[in-house]
Amino acid sequence: MTTNSRNMNRSILVIMTMLCSDKFALAFVAPSSSRMTKNVRTQPQHQPLYVTVEDEQKFDNSLEENELKRAVQIIKSYPDLELTRDRWNGIFDTIEEVTAEAERKNINTRMEDEMQLLSISRRDMSDMYTTLKEQGHLKLFGALNKDNMPANGSHTVQPQMLEKISSTSVDQLTPKASNTMMFAGIGFATLEAVVSGVSGIDLNFLFFSTLMAALADRVFLNGAISETAMKIVSPKTQPKITRHEAGHFLCAYLLGCPVEGYVLSAWAALEDPRFGSRAVSAGTSFFDPVLSAQIQSTKITRSSIDRYSVIVMAGIAAEAINYGQADGGAGDEGALIQFLSNMNGPPSANPAWNDVTIRNQARWGALQAVLMLKEYQECYDALVDALERGGSLGDCIYAIENAAREHGKLPLEKPLGYILEREADEEWVTDLPQPEAQKLEPVKPMNSEESMETLKELKELAKNRVKEIEDKLKRAEEIEEKMKRVKEIEDRLEKLQ
Repeated sequence: MTTNSRNMNRSILVIMTMLCSDKFALAFVAPSSSRMTKNVRTQPQHQPLYVTVEDEQKFDNSLEENELKRAVQIIKSYPDLELTRDRWNGIFDTIEEVTAEAERKNINTRMEDEMQLLSISRRDMSDMYTTLKEQGHLKLFGALNKDNMPANGSHTVQPQMLEKISSTSVDQLTPKASNTMMFAGIGFATLEAVVSGVSGIDLNFLFFSTLMAALADRVFLNGAISETAMKIVSPKTQPKITRHEAGHFLCAYLLGCPVEGYVLSAWAALEDPRFGSRAVSAGTSFFDPVLSAQIQSTKITRSSIDRYSVIVMAGIAAEAINYGQADGGAGDEGALIQFLSNMNGPPSANPAWNDVTIRNQARWGALQAVLMLKEYQECYDALVDALERGGSLGDCIYAIENAAREHGKLPLEKPLGYILEREADEEWVTDLPQPEAQKLEPVKPMNSEESMETLKELKELAKNRVKEIEDKLKRAEEIEEKMKRVKEIEDRLEKLQ
């Protein structure tokens, strides 16, 4: 699939997807010193070098100095290097630091006409994730792909089929606007009216002062004070945000997109250069190296579109699963609409991505995300716990992998089911139907007389067939002879001329 490179660079959200309406953000680019409980490594492709104390010290120094590239080179050369919990966290702390520093220095800044999608820091980050996966440390990273997506087969997902497969309705997956801020505003206005009546302060002055304070909070503090007040009024807001972001985080990880960081509040977003300038209060920053390379080449495959769709819809799916209804995520839907609309390129009367196809793709992505989160529920719960404790990126990745080991969670050997297109509707099956074997009529035994009669018939048919072939050969010879005569006549005419 092709798209205009300039249009893609301007609006595809490349590293950061803004989730405007609910202030959640999906960034796309989408504890202790105890030893890890278990390190399972794959057999290295080359003869491993013996790890010395000096080599271990070099690796530790590279992490302390945030030299991610050098750390990748060392761990590749020494696949038997022991990853203690401190080293594990050090690796992911370095990833957070180098990607944030790259953003701070504008290496990864999205420019209006040209965007550097695959920066050096993100290339090194992707290399580290891949190396850890190859060495057996990250069992679930990239566990799912187009071949073992939970719901394989047709991409057509009608609302009834979505609910049948996932036990989640389209209505539950449609973000509903929260009235918390409206009620809080009414309550605050009432309080101001009471204060004005008691103190004699002009009510208009109080309203104007409040308006200016809210505007200053939005401009200078990214709405952090308003967000804090909202969380006090509605204590359930923060757990919803956490579970929403956990959905993005886990699905990005399962689909092989390196996660580089997250924030769960406007205060944290202010301190993180990947989020601070984007007016968001929560976000997950991940990087898809394949999609980034395809955007630069202006040729985006369906599998990359699918991967992005699942990750974007994962926050909504997580809320629907945990609370029965998605509140946040309107910005997610908007990001997906913008992304797919830019696939159309120049304006057309019949664009490939229109209202119908975009809605279907959103349902397809939400379906996959719901099934992923349910299939890896234990990993999701462990991730939520790590996020609630304010864990680092390393803590979050460790929580996912440790839960996978404890509960025997592995990459899917095959899809959970298949969506088959029928004449009037779709059908959900857990196993593909096997093609029916061709039924052969049993051969009736013949006596000697019947056999002789059959042989005579076959002999007569053969003689007739041979005669037909001989007649055709004879006609062909006659035609060939006539062609020779015509050729001779043409030669004579040429000589006369």
